Amino acid sequence: MKFLKVKITPYLTQIYFYLLAILILRLDLVFLNTMPTGGDMGAHVVPIKYFIENFAADFQLNGWSNDWFAGYPLYFFYFPLPALITFMLNLFITYSIAFKIMVVGSIILSIYSFEKLIRKKYEKFSIFGFIAGLTYVLTESFTIYGGNLASTLAGQFSFTYSIAFANLAIAIITKSTNKNKFVISAVFLGLSLLSHLIPFIIYGVIYLYFWINSKGTSVEKFSSALIFVAISIRFITSLILNLDLTTNMSYTPYSKLSDLIKNDILPFLIVFLLILSFNFKQIYERKIISIFEWFILVSSVLLYFFVPEGALWNGRVISFFNLGVIVLFFKLLQYTIEVSFKYEQGTLILKILSLVIIVTYLVNFSQKWNTIGYKEFLYPMALTVIFGCVYFFISSLNLFKLAFATSIIFTISFLPYWVSWNFNGYENKENWSDVENLYSDLNNLPPGRIMWEPNSDLNKYGTPMVLMTIPLYTHHTSMEGLYFDSSITTPFHFIAVSGLAERPSNPVGGLRYINNEFEKGQKYLQDLGVDYFISYTDSIKQKALENKQLNYLFSSGPFTVFQINSEKVELVNQKLIKFEKISFSERTLSSIFRNTTYKNFFEAAYENFNKLDTERIIEVSATDSIQPPETSELANVTNLKINSDRISFNTDMPNKLHIIKISYFPNWEIINGAGPYRISPSFMAVIPYSENVELNFVRSRYETYSFYISISSLLLFLVLFRKKNNYV
Repeated sequence: MKFLKVKITPYLTQIYFYLLAILILRLDLVFLNTMPTGGDMGAHVVPIKYFIENFAADFQLNGWSNDWFAGYPLYFFYFPLPALITFMLNLFITYSIAFKIMVVGSIILSIYSFEKLIRKKYEKFSIFGFIAGLTYVLTESFTIYGGNLASTLAGQFSFTYSIAFANLAIAIITKSTNKNKFVISAVFLGLSLLSHLIPFIIYGVIYLYFWINSKGTSVEKFSSALIFVAISIRFITSLILNLDLTTNMSYTPYSKLSDLIKNDILPFLIVFLLILSFNFKQIYERKIISIFEWFILVSSVLLYFFVPEGALWNGRVISFFNLGVIVLFFKLLQYTIEVSFKYEQGTLILKILSLVIIVTYLVNFSQKWNTIGYKEFLYPMALTVIFGCVYFFISSLNLFKLAFATSIIFTISFLPYWVSWNFNGYENKENWSDVENLYSDLNNLPPGRIMWEPNSDLNKYGTPMVLMTIPLYTHHTSMEGLYFDSSITTPFHFIAVSGLAERPSNPVGGLRYINNEFEKGQKYLQDLGVDYFISYTDSIKQKALENKQLNYLFSSGPFTVFQINSEKVELVNQKLIKFEKISFSERTLSSIFRNTTYKNFFEAAYENFNKLDTERIIEVSATDSIQPPETSELANVTNLKINSDRISFNTDMPNKLHIIKISYFPNWEIINGAGPYRISPSFMAVIPYSENVELNFVRSRYETYSFYISISSLLLFLVLFRKKNNYV
């Protein structure tokens, strides 16, 4: 067997195992120049493309987009780091490939972060750490909570990045001997925040504990605080200041233990508890388990069962429970196996057993995926595993680890299909020409706001959310989009479209939907300033044809397009009901927790939504004085122009209250006028003092302050960092 004895080196071993992970992610499809699709991912391509074309080149972190929901603040509430990564990649390669590399990068980084967490020495590669990361990302028991590959393919790559960066921050501050470990870990913690808020909040607590208790000079710790502030203060300021302008999706919390402990994580939990019970004394004395793993496990359980019902949906913490169990399991397994294999007794039997496991799983896996479209994935994977058997045959321990890794890979059930579906892209879907033809016809119409009939059958085009790409491929905007929480118009859109769809999705909890009430839905189209409606099913098409307010334009495949006569700017001629603006703290608490004593504007606007013909709710401060309108007056509005940072129009009714049917946001400022005020359902109202009206989207003074704080923190950090290194 001497021909099987190959010299094993740490670097080749590390490259080998990461190659296994990369093969799962189908590089052959990643570098295919097609627009990725699948779940939310098929719509995420819209805002990231918008960011690259409108913000990034001007060094702008966030701003306004009219693409979805009658306008929304882009990357004020959602997280900009994936967009920044895609932008940097897009400097060298096409957008679609850059996007896919960004996505797979989150998975590789996540595996790497687990491997760093489980390393006994920071510099020494841990195969069991790699397997831990692989196990975590390949779990298939949930597909939306975040962290694993299934959730990432469904669009949760921000969450995956956030967990990965947070893991690295913990690994560096607890294990690294680098003299700049405080600074490096703070950078990763800041990147975690820019990727997603929830992992940052959970990890931030335990990171602060390590930051305080780790040995280091006051200059090192102060420097790390400065670099964290420099990275995060600009984004976090926008988020906190406007938190009351997010939509609470009102997800129903879980309550069962079985929802927390999934079937694919239960065996790891049981084995972990068994190993711990039999070797508790040695494990405690050798400090195999750190406070970090216990914190993640315990905090996730407590949050799952006891977190107040509000902005944090407890389904999110399932990802952290899985993470805690897996890290604990593999830390104990690594210790137990290495002790058991220390003297390499019975090595031939162990090698044979490992080879039997590998071959058995490989044969079963090959039988399932040896089909057209997956051979490009199966054959390289099989050859790589066979090479691994030869490469690691000299070491029974490493061969056993390979058997463990392959057992994780070869037991996945649907992930290869999902990867293929997403990365093959829209263009390779059998019926994509239906959508291309529709978009071509839409581009012959004047630009407008489109509401379309949702239907799960649209998945045949790549995702049920395919028509959210209307702004990407046409000069129109779509009422429906992602980032539900980012627009205060979201609930009103979904109420309206529920009456215009054969099978509405109704994703926002706690709303009174109008299913099957087509006439009411049509009325809401005018209230929301929608210009076009697209039907998909025959039943809705027929209802639209019979409706006198909808004008048939054309049919394209299964889609039928109608025009609605609506206005984006009107004189307010309804009765005004004033809603006095509550304090910042009350507004913020009301947005975080559902059950508070503070009545927020949304509740009043929601009750008013079916009364917009006769009355509107307007949010004003105690000092604002707005006179009741003269109901007989109408305004002649002309030259309306709307873009990402400017709204302008002419009116023959200056000094009167106008409604602009664009989502309210306080960064809009009017030149020579009063407002904007928030007016029901969720739009802006202004009183122009002249016939020429102009509003600009500007940075608030607090955001400006945060920008200068960020720059000042960075400059001070550089001064301290240079002095420290010169001194050393």
